[in-house]
Amino acid sequence: MAPIVIVDAGHGGIDPGGGNSAQFTEKAMTLNISLYQYRRFQELQIPVALTRSSDVTLQSEDRTALVRNSGARYCICNHINSGGGRGSEVIYSIYSSAAFPRLIADELEAEGMPNRRIFTRTLPNNSKQDYYYMNRETGSVETVIIEYGFADTPLDADKLAKDWQTLAEAVIRAFCEYTNLTYQPPKTAPPSTGGGSNNGGNGNANPRNGSGNPSTGGGSDVPDWKQEAIDWMFDQGLLTNEDWRNQADTSLPLWAEAVILKRLYEKLKP
Repeated sequence: MAPIVIVDAGHGGIDPGGGNSAQFTEKAMTLNISLYQYRRFQELQIPVALTRSSDVTLQSEDRTALVRNSGARYCICNHINSGGGRGSEVIYSIYSSAAFPRLIADELEAEGMPNRRIFTRTLPNNSKQDYYYMNRETGSVETVIIEYGFADTPLDADKLAKDWQTLAEAVIRAFCEYTNLTYQPPKTAPPSTGGGSNNGGNGNANPRNGSGNPSTGGGSDVPDWKQEAIDWMFDQGLLTNEDWRNQADTSLPLWAEAVILKRLYEKLKP
């Protein structure tokens, strides 16, 4: 069966990439993110392929040929930025819509990585061709290039080093929402360090360990009707961060409520 989506881990082999920090290299981080997304797509029974699954060198023409000839409809191209800045960037083709990139940016922002910009770019001497070869040379495949943050910005680098799995999962959610494919959160939630967690991660959430103050929903003395309602929200994909499953009486931040309402609205749309 041909894949629906192909995931591209940027750089690799003799090309370490430019988005390197003291905590990671771009080629290693993009491979980690891509392998995670590959496994998650498989769990969701969404046909998926990879351009590389190990630390190998791919020339640009070989990489784009893999995407172009894969039979996939979509390509997620993973990168880490550098050069000074803050937050994610999502780049799409001049012949595509900004709808998918906006969903990606929204989900990454919900996980604590702000969006710097969503954009297209053309060749300086040809306004009818994309500047980036992954947009220009991948044929009819709808390719988005995701820069997850800036390796030379400490806030971004720390976030990537600690929470790269939650950021990778955010893109899975965006893809499923964009393609109207069924999304289910991972059986084992990606580890989260708090501040950037989805659905209200505020750095003070208790992990799901049955401990904490029952009056704040952190313990095990939660009425069944409350827990059933919360579990239903997780089952429906409205809540995705396990830190909140046992915090029945803890208020969500306004932005987290907005994310939940947005997801509910998307489910109810005809």
